Formats: sequence, structure tokens, C-alpha cells
Amino acid sequence: MNKKNLICLLLIIIVIGVYYNYQKGDASASKSIPNTLDKPIYQSDDMLTDIYDLSGELVYKIESSHVRHFDDSDNTEFDLPNFTFYDQDHLATWHIKAKKATLTNDKHLYLYQDVQLDNLTKDAQLKQVKTDNAVIDLTSQLVTSKDPVIIYGVGFYSTGIGLASDLHTKTANILENVKTYYNTEAK
Repeated sequence: MNKKNLICLLLIIIVIGVYYNYQKGDASASKSIPNTLDKPIYQSDDMLTDIYDLSGELVYKIESSHVRHFDDSDNTEFDLPNFTFYDQDHLATWHIKAKKATLTNDKHLYLYQDVQLDNLTKDAQLKQVKTDNAVIDLTSQLVTSKDPVIIYGVGFYSTGIGLASDLHTKTANILENVKTYYNTEAK
């Protein structure tokens, strides 16, 4: 092997070594950058928050055992949430609870596991709605669900699948397989 070939071979080995070392350095540098996309930017335990409209009137209250807000999705997650909704007369009208909830940027509240809506209005015919999962549009206060539903009222209860409810008008409609029982003790 002549000197020219030996020098070329050494240069190729050096270039490969530098390239390999450079790639290894990039891989370890990317591993050291923490993945913040799935970590909350803030979190809180035992949270109580009051939400007001632009005129300063109380719209709803949120209580939760643990809250996490994620910047990448702009979602807020709640554990054991309790929501109290208020009407224009500043009276509590609905108490809503679940095991978990997610509030999205577009003002939709997704409720998960053992969802219960209790009507706090004294003379209302509709007293309670129970389902597994539900979605509340906080702007319109419409509640929907695709899961089994039980509605309790004065002198009746109804069961079925799916829910379309309006918190303003205090109405709830079961969408499919409706069975209603009258003049019985609500279970």
C-alpha cells in the first residue's frame, strides 16, 4: 500500500469516526431534553374556583381534589370534580359531579365515570340525572351522553340510552329504549 492510499484510508476512518461521534452526541443531547408535552404546566390539590361572567356575576363554581392544566392541548383535567351552576338570579340551579372531568379550550366539559346531575331548584319536576359519561357545552349549557341514563323526577323515574338535556330549561330527554315508571319510589 502506498502512502497516498494510506493517507486516504486514514482520512476516511477519521471522517467516519467524527461523524459517528457527532451522531452519538446528538442522540444523547436529545435524550436529555425533557418531554414536556404530556406534563402539566401547573397543578393543584383541593382547588375551589369561582367563575364569573363579564358583568361580574357568578356563573359556576368548581371544586376538585386534584387539577392539572396542560399547555400543549390547553385542557384542564379534574379528579373528583364538583360543579355548581348559577342562574341569572344568582341562585344555585345544578350540582354536577363525576370521578373525572376534562375542560377543553372550546368550553366543553367532558365528565367521566359516575356522572350525576342534581337539580337544586326547589319546585322542579326533574330532580336528578345519572349516566356513565357526559359532555356539557358550557356556553349553551346543553348536556349530551351516549351511555345508559337514569332520570329521577317527582313520582317517576326513566331509564334508557343517550341523553339530550338543557340546564337552562331544566329538561332532559332520553334518546333510545325509554322505560318510564310512575308513582313508584325513585330508586
